[in-house]
Amino acid sequence: MQPSDVLTHLGLSTLATHLPNGIAVLDTDFRYLFINPTLADFNGCSVQDHLHQHVTDILPHLAGTIVPMLTKVRDSGIALVDFELTPHATAPENHWLGSYLPVKNEQRQVVAIAVIARNQTREMEIQQHRQRDLKRMKQVLDNMFAFVGILQPDGTLLDANAPPLLLAGITIEDVAGRKFWECFWWLHNQADAELIEAACRRAAQGYTSRFDVQAKMKDSLIIIDFMIAPVFDEFGVVQFLVPSGIDITRRKRSEQALQESESRFRKVFDSAADALIAVNAEGEITLANKRAEQMFGYSQAELLGRPVDLLVPAQARPNHHQHRHGFMQHPTSRPMAQRQELFAQRKDGSLVPVEIGLTYLEQDPKAAVLATVTDVTVAVQAKQHLQSIIDDKTALLHERELLLKEIHHRVKNNLQIVSSLLNLRSHNAAGELKDVLQDSQLRIRTMALTHQLLYEQKNFSFIPLGAYLRQLSLLIRQSILSPDLVHFDLEQIDDEPQLPLQQAIPCGLLVTEILTNSIKHAFPDGRSGRIQMTLKQLDGQLCLQLSDNGQIRRDFSLGQGNSLGMQLIPAFLAQMGAQAELIKSEGTSYRIRFSVNTGATPE
Repeated sequence: MQPSDVLTHLGLSTLATHLPNGIAVLDTDFRYLFINPTLADFNGCSVQDHLHQHVTDILPHLAGTIVPMLTKVRDSGIALVDFELTPHATAPENHWLGSYLPVKNEQRQVVAIAVIARNQTREMEIQQHRQRDLKRMKQVLDNMFAFVGILQPDGTLLDANAPPLLLAGITIEDVAGRKFWECFWWLHNQADAELIEAACRRAAQGYTSRFDVQAKMKDSLIIIDFMIAPVFDEFGVVQFLVPSGIDITRRKRSEQALQESESRFRKVFDSAADALIAVNAEGEITLANKRAEQMFGYSQAELLGRPVDLLVPAQARPNHHQHRHGFMQHPTSRPMAQRQELFAQRKDGSLVPVEIGLTYLEQDPKAAVLATVTDVTVAVQAKQHLQSIIDDKTALLHERELLLKEIHHRVKNNLQIVSSLLNLRSHNAAGELKDVLQDSQLRIRTMALTHQLLYEQKNFSFIPLGAYLRQLSLLIRQSILSPDLVHFDLEQIDDEPQLPLQQAIPCGLLVTEILTNSIKHAFPDGRSGRIQMTLKQLDGQLCLQLSDNGQIRRDFSLGQGNSLGMQLIPAFLAQMGAQAELIKSEGTSYRIRFSVNTGATPE
């Protein structure tokens, strides 16, 4: 078969020139016998340039790919169809599918190879647009509050939007491919599942169903307005079923709650402990409960239609009419009167103390205001009794305060007397006895200072520690120093901490012993120097540090020494619940840390 016979055999004519697909015929040596303009453009050169040229001359960059494929078709006689073709560099955005078809003579011998190239660009663009549209629709459905799904006509779930999956705590993989009535949402109730199944079967027959049903979610059941409708193709055949639903749980429960509320209101209204009276805009009683009848001594028939002023004391009725008129001009739920006692009048003319609450009933044709009237006779009596108890307790508290104040005052005076006696005795004493008496006198004055602060600030549980340490330092300095011998630096004392009495006295005695020891032994032979006292709050504790820049005494430690005071220091620390550290560097420092005993609370 000659090449011209091949072309005639294939029926190629002018028609091939105008086809959208690319068509070419190659001889068994892979030279172009025929090519239409579509494929020639795809290859990037003219039709004439292709004829009698080898494919490797036209498409050198594809030689390693297409020559083996052509050889396989020629040698095997088996076609290769729909493989991807790489476009020419001038049109990289195009997408083509190619096919190599063997052309055989009557003896079934391959005499040529037909090349068909189909441009898939448009189809791919349509598919991409369709995918984008589907994605956009999916996003819209996923952001809708409604529940939407897609079923096959037999009820198999294909897809669902996000809300029903998220609320149920499941994924599409958990339900896709299952019958819709067998999915998670309906497993809680067999009757609901059967109802859904029947609706799916009706939809497959072309009917739409709509009803309320309960759907199971992750943590609860919700009520949905459910509908399932068929989707038809252009021939009227059901292609899909679309179930949809809207959560109406709140609306249904509101309707149910409203019905229950109306019933409950009637029961509560008739059995309320307080008198309930409804009044219209003209001030007429339109409704009254049993308690109102009992409280005021009127029957229901005697109250209905009568002016509410009937229940107001006679002397207050003129003002009450004005109050009621003003209330109706600017209605709101509020007490009718404030900061004054209210009384209501019974049928027999007696008065009863009451509290009245007014509730404005907007747009109620029969009742503009609901008055809640509470008989507070017992409450008034209880209030009077309570006030009597409060007065008695206040008097007792005042007496206790005076007593504590007097006790601290007398303790302070007694300690001062003892201090004075020790002072007199020390005048005639000599040597070591005089020092002992003076030390004892200073300790007593330290305790007296504590009681003086409690007395002065009228707080009998806590003293301001900063002020106490300042005054104590002044007392010690005045007692055992000449004015200019040793300078006291008290600038870094925090004035905020408060210390209870049970810690203040041992703290004062501790400070007294330390300062006394520093003055006597750190500055011998009349040396001058400085003593610094700091008080800070660190990590929930108080840190008290007393430092001197005097002579370092390396032969003693806390709790040791010849003096009684140094031996008492461990006892004072124990009473305070404190820990102490002795630092000897450029003088001597005592660092004391302790927590405030919270057994008592500052007033």
